[in-house]
Amino acid sequence: MADAASTTLHTPWDCRWSRFARRTRARATTREQTRGSLWECVHTGSRVAITEADCASCPLWEYQPTGEGALEQAKACAHAAKDRSARQIEGGIRVSLFVIAVTFAACGFIVLTEPLAVPFTITMWLGAAMSFMAGVFGNFRSHADGTFRGFLPPRA
Repeated sequence: MADAASTTLHTPWDCRWSRFARRTRARATTREQTRGSLWECVHTGSRVAITEADCASCPLWEYQPTGEGALEQAKACAHAAKDRSARQIEGGIRVSLFVIAVTFAACGFIVLTEPLAVPFTITMWLGAAMSFMAGVFGNFRSHADGTFRGFLPPRA
């Protein structure tokens, strides 16, 4: 029966002892410190600059699994960004409705110069009231059951 050997790729980003290098050239005194490596090994307690090839052949390499919460954290960040952008869009819609309401009300006052313009003025004021109420009480999100398809996605 043949023996099978399994190899593990030793990479610095999976090692328990590797960290990103600090980029301070002012205190670099030895050739080892000025190698310009992206990684440093902290196994001995001091930060020693290493390359990926050094890490691949290192006998002190230990696997550090990725945190279980990393995926949930990434999903939470994506959800927060989506919710933040939806709030900004909703705020923009509300502000534009308030501007339209002010414009309609101002046009109604400007046109109110003759008795024949009263119906037009009342229509403008009703349009201003409708736009103002839509800005205050409007729901621009889709319903979760799909009955209303709004501008924004439903809240989770």
